[in-house]
Amino acid sequence: MAAFWGAVYDLGRWAVLFALNPVHLDFRIFYVAAQAGLQQGWSSIYDVGVLRALSVGFPPDERFVDSRSAFINPPAFAWIVAPLTALPLPVAYLVWTLVSLGALVLAWHLVAPYRGLAKVSLLLLALTVWPVMESFYWGQPSLEILALVAVSWFFTQRGRPFASGVALAVAVAIKPNIIVLVPLALLVSGRFRVFATFAIASAVVAVAELAVLGQSGIASWWSAIQYVQSDAGHSFFTMARLFGRGPVTYGVEALLAALALFIAYRRRKDVDVVFAAGLIGSVASAFHLHQPDYTLLVLAAWLVLRTSPPVWHRAWLLSGVLTMQLVTLGQPIPQLLWDVVWLVILTAGPVSKPDSPSSQLPATSGTTSKSAQPAGRPALDDRMRSRDTSSA
Repeated sequence: MAAFWGAVYDLGRWAVLFALNPVHLDFRIFYVAAQAGLQQGWSSIYDVGVLRALSVGFPPDERFVDSRSAFINPPAFAWIVAPLTALPLPVAYLVWTLVSLGALVLAWHLVAPYRGLAKVSLLLLALTVWPVMESFYWGQPSLEILALVAVSWFFTQRGRPFASGVALAVAVAIKPNIIVLVPLALLVSGRFRVFATFAIASAVVAVAELAVLGQSGIASWWSAIQYVQSDAGHSFFTMARLFGRGPVTYGVEALLAALALFIAYRRRKDVDVVFAAGLIGSVASAFHLHQPDYTLLVLAAWLVLRTSPPVWHRAWLLSGVLTMQLVTLGQPIPQLLWDVVWLVILTAGPVSKPDSPSSQLPATSGTTSKSAQPAGRPALDDRMRSRDTSSA
């Protein structure tokens, strides 16, 4: 019942915020980047001046483009958004939000364990988690990526490596930094056909992107990445919050990535854990991360729950709801530590018996989940007072 009312609150709050202001920074940046590509060529999508010019018709506080918000996603994401530019921005944003909701429901249908009310409770709990709400609010593609990874898992389970690899390649093409370890987890777990298909599909996409960008577009992209990364706010929700930006943080992130890949190798017979390790490791070791990106841990929790973990492990997953809420309130440290502990728990987990299939049994719902915080994305409650956020 608590999950039901939490979901009602979040969805209702989104509707109210949409009525008050149907233009939100992140999706606005995606929208004008796609417009720039269609109108002035795809090499212009990273040109801050062009994006500012295309934003002049929006409300005064939605016209800026700076290091907190410049477009840095791969061109493939702008291609995906491009059809929506035929609609006015508020309508396009509404359509995108409905697509995001459909993506979450699809992933839940494919992956979430249990049946009946127990399974429905997992969806409601996911909608209660504030990073999911922020994915809707900012128009981030986190839920679309979540659904594509779920589809990849679904096809991997059914011995269809081509479809699995292609779905994963599309997910990585949208926003690689938040799922980069998933294909590597499949590689170290011995799922070579899936990885090979992923690599080929990714190469095809990369060649197409480089071809449309040209030398000037590539240089502009690199400049945009450097411009955005100069803003410390983009690392506020990463290990840099604990260790500062520098070699120590990079070493910790590398260690967490290696730990996730070790889990994928050690428990390679269990495809659920392999995908979950890739997701958790990607989030825990990311150098550029924001609140909506933590949404991917919802899928990781569903996958782990399929393995019927012990009660204490399920309790740990449930505690993640609290830490995820704190992320949105600008307190990432509990979540950062929670991620590390979860990786350790999975490392100590039992190794699947040879030739034993991944558990098809459902198992309870899981993780998922105003302080001073630097430039970057503000706590959602501060949205009317600050536009400090990032589109990336």
